[in-house]
Amino acid sequence: MLVSGSLDVRSDRPPSAPSGSPLVERERAAAADLSRRSAGFGRRLLSRAPAALLAFARRVADLVPLTALGFAVAALATAALVHYGYGEMDLVLLVLGWGAVGLVGLSLLFVLLAALLVKRRLRAEEALHRDCETGRATPTGFSLPSLGWVPLVRLRWSWLAPPLPIELVREEGRLHERVRPTRRGAHEGVRRRVVVEDVFGLARLGLRMDDPLTLRVLPHGGRLGRLPTLLAYAGGEDWPHPMGLPEGDRVELRRYGPGDPARFIHWSIYARTRKLVVRVPERALSRAHRTAAYLVTGEADEASSGAARVAVESGALGEDWSFGADGAGGTQTVSQAQEALVRSARVPATEGGAGLEGFLREEEKSGPVSVVVFAPAEPGPWIERVLAALGARRGRTRIVIGVDGLAADPPGGWWRRLLARPPAREGASAGALEAALEALASARAEVLVVDRASGRVLGEAHRRAVMRRAKKSGPKTAAEKAA
Repeated sequence: MLVSGSLDVRSDRPPSAPSGSPLVERERAAAADLSRRSAGFGRRLLSRAPAALLAFARRVADLVPLTALGFAVAALATAALVHYGYGEMDLVLLVLGWGAVGLVGLSLLFVLLAALLVKRRLRAEEALHRDCETGRATPTGFSLPSLGWVPLVRLRWSWLAPPLPIELVREEGRLHERVRPTRRGAHEGVRRRVVVEDVFGLARLGLRMDDPLTLRVLPHGGRLGRLPTLLAYAGGEDWPHPMGLPEGDRVELRRYGPGDPARFIHWSIYARTRKLVVRVPERALSRAHRTAAYLVTGEADEASSGAARVAVESGALGEDWSFGADGAGGTQTVSQAQEALVRSARVPATEGGAGLEGFLREEEKSGPVSVVVFAPAEPGPWIERVLAALGARRGRTRIVIGVDGLAADPPGGWWRRLLARPPAREGASAGALEAALEALASARAEVLVVDRASGRVLGEAHRRAVMRRAKKSGPKTAAEKAA
């Protein structure tokens, strides 16, 4: 229809929403979320693909009785017999070929017989529960015959899930299993991979076994034994302190302001100076009667968790205390605190310190508390959350960092890493510890570094000595070389 020189075209299609409407924004957000999920799924699939392929290849290899070396020896021996032993009547290769074939055959036979014997004894027993500590070998109650009477055969096994290190101890013709965990946590059920193989590596069979064994792994206390009393101060009126709360006696003075009660006016000063001033409480502290302790999870937090356990069990937190950890709420008994330590192992390092603020708020509903935070020995995302939680509680907090000794960082330089493998570091990184201490300096809290290996409190002088030793062992600069 033509009206006033314009063409009016009507369509049954609904009008599109404006570009800034909520509908368009929701559609864009949904599309972005779908794209992000698809990309995340693809990354997870690619990251898990090598591990899945490796597990599948191992499972297939466990079902094949001959190893790659066994196949190679059998193939070479057969080729030598066919082409040289019988083809050219080479007696030396004839004897060697039959000897190699016989060795492979005997190894295969003995491995199959031993695997059948082991298979008959791989029966799931009743569910057992074991309490163990990190770094300590604990018997699990599982054992198998050592098969010492079977020639050319040896027996070994490992844990597939959970992948904890184990030790096999030979006692009275049997191999007894001992687990030595490296990190606290709780594990329900064990899957073992039992390997029966010959001493030459020609034949091998792998068997799997599921055991309803449950483990509770606690952090060990090392040589800490007993920590010093970890009591800080809370707002009060016992000792004047600039970092305390204004809750002391009214001995401070300031100018009178609107709304100040007249009963706090200092009239004698007004009579002398004709100025109105009022008495206000001084900033003071007093020893808190309740202690709220919290374990922050992160990288290198195992020694700190051990220190937290010692503090709870030895009474270093006082008589009235509450303990919390990432992934667990507040607890008031030793057994509950141990469970909180175990559950904290499931919290990812990226979420360390997420529950600290809520825990302190809940505890402060019953009055002021002395705050003790057990923190990791390496910086991480937990530092920002801890600083935010302790910012309003300055002067009444203590931070305890546990280490298993201090070790200097390996010297830098790509050529050093290329030519020589750096030795395994024994202890916490001195550089990472100093970085964490520098980041925590703004909290204005007393920081205590305890060594679980020696049971000592490491002061600043000891840490500086380790750093100086690290600098001396590191690569020299051009100026140092010229000097």
